[in-house]
Amino acid sequence: MEAIRGRREAIERKSQIREVAFGTQDGLVSTLGFVAGLHGAVADNWLVLLGGLVQMVAGAFSMAAGAYLATQAERQVVQRAVRAETERFEEAPYLAQEALLGALEEEGLARDKAYRIVKLFTDERHAFLKTFREKVLGVGSVEGPLPLWAATLMGVSFAVGSFVPLLPYFIFAEYTALWVAIGATSLALFGIGVAKAALAAISWWRSGAEFFLVAMGAAGIGYLVGWLLPL
Repeated sequence: MEAIRGRREAIERKSQIREVAFGTQDGLVSTLGFVAGLHGAVADNWLVLLGGLVQMVAGAFSMAAGAYLATQAERQVVQRAVRAETERFEEAPYLAQEALLGALEEEGLARDKAYRIVKLFTDERHAFLKTFREKVLGVGSVEGPLPLWAATLMGVSFAVGSFVPLLPYFIFAEYTALWVAIGATSLALFGIGVAKAALAAISWWRSGAEFFLVAMGAAGIGYLVGWLLPL
């Protein structure tokens, strides 16, 4: 039992890569696009750096707030659905049993076998409700991720990602800073792609190349927009 719980917790921790990868990726891409666009418009490193820092702080708080509200809303919706189905089970258990029976049949079980399984689960209320949540409602846990934790991961990841394309502007001048920012962001995105590939057991070079192309596209579009605006 402990081994099963440990594996489940390990999978849940790995699933948090969504907030980290999304926050970092968005920080890298959006800040690089912003920096490239502003550089194309003004070609003033100090203004680019100042604008980038403002964008980093505002973006981090915005992403954290969005993650908090979205996660909280998701938890509330799931909890509401679970409460409603629990009440239905208490008032009319045969309806919940029929729904679980249908879900098991959809997964390929013969009706007689599915019926025997439902019959066994009916005698164990907790096991029945847990299986019902997973098979009928499609939710494995009532609690889900904590909103504050998801918000923290998202905000910090965005800030870390945003700082990568800004760092060269502390060190280099003029277009050298822009090219170094593009290179550093591309490498960082490639690394995120490789890390995601390692966790998902997929091709590392393809995953890294996808993230790399995203960075190049964001930089190119951002610079083009900034270059055209003064005209």
